[in-house]
Amino acid sequence: MGHISVMEALRLLDSVRTPIRDYEQVPITQSLGRTLAQEIRARMDAPPFHRAAMDGYAVRSQETPGTLIVAGQINAGDVFTGPIPPGHAVRIMTGAPVPPELDTVIEQEAVIRQDSRIEMAKAVPSGRNISQRGSEITSGSMVLSPGQYLGALETGILALSGYDTVYVYRKPRILLITTGDELQNPGEELRPAHIYNVNHYLFTGLLNEAGAHVVQLPEARDSRQSIEQAFSELSPYDLVISTGGVSVGDKDQVIQYLREHTRLLFWRIDMHPGKAMAAATKNNVPILALSGNPGAALTSWFLVVLPYLASLFGARLPVRQFSGRLRHPFGKPTRETRYLRARIVVENGEAFLDARLPQGSDIITPYRQADAFAVIPQGSPRLPEYTMLNALVIPGLGPERLHWEPNEQSR
Repeated sequence: MGHISVMEALRLLDSVRTPIRDYEQVPITQSLGRTLAQEIRARMDAPPFHRAAMDGYAVRSQETPGTLIVAGQINAGDVFTGPIPPGHAVRIMTGAPVPPELDTVIEQEAVIRQDSRIEMAKAVPSGRNISQRGSEITSGSMVLSPGQYLGALETGILALSGYDTVYVYRKPRILLITTGDELQNPGEELRPAHIYNVNHYLFTGLLNEAGAHVVQLPEARDSRQSIEQAFSELSPYDLVISTGGVSVGDKDQVIQYLREHTRLLFWRIDMHPGKAMAAATKNNVPILALSGNPGAALTSWFLVVLPYLASLFGARLPVRQFSGRLRHPFGKPTRETRYLRARIVVENGEAFLDARLPQGSDIITPYRQADAFAVIPQGSPRLPEYTMLNALVIPGLGPERLHWEPNEQSR
């Protein structure tokens, strides 16, 4: 079984995808990281009234410039009920409703006040410093669609639209299996030749952020018996993710298990780092087996696992592509398609890709500094400075917040 492209890997996974259609109602305070299962239409205009956008004085624009008498004051949450005859203004605070008789707000710094009078030296146009009713959202308008990932911003939009509860798809049940004789838990004193089980905590965090219900097994040993035990009961799960044991070493037992006991979809992807990845199904449960190297496994997460997770909800991961010039030479020939962690640098309006971050398969700290993957095609020679490359900006990578969007064609 030869290397396949990332796109072909996603196509094969799509062929075994079982969409999640069950949903539940939750308070919006518990909706963070979940995926929306209903249309959200605004239940009211936002703002629900014409409101002052800053502290100042509400006036009639046709009475400016000039001197006006202050008839009273309106604070946020109050409604002014007194008369406002011609020649009068109202002191108004940010967020307070603008009385219907008045059509503009002049900021307090632009007036001179003496006792109960204000003097305005310049004309003020109608509508100034007023957030008009419905200017952000109009009642009945569609604001969010099923398949939308709910981050903090979307939670705020739900509240803005008048919702305190919302229907979301159930959390996918995901079994996480980490493998390796050398693994120990943080907090323990490391034995010789051992390392901490980074993947256990890294992927638990990633999956929780993606709205999954994660079940973690104790790390499996690099033995046939231990691997068979770890993969023995998969029926309760929507997906199984494992790390380690999928390369060509003598103790890489996961790939041997998949060959002998599952329907193997693919093994090895045209992707560096992360080419040691396999996918299979057992009793119709998909299995994604990733590299044990955390840096390589993270590349697989962004390019394959995360798009597949989004697709379970009928959603698509909005990966943005652009072209940029390599800021510095890259001194290695490329066998498999290489995905370099890179910073985006803009100079004189042109995008450059700075790939001087550490690129090792076993390290994860450079992902905190990366803005994108710079893609070097397979078979490329050493690349000089200013080589034009394609780049991928992926939700969840670096400063790009995690999110996905509805994809009606996939449900």
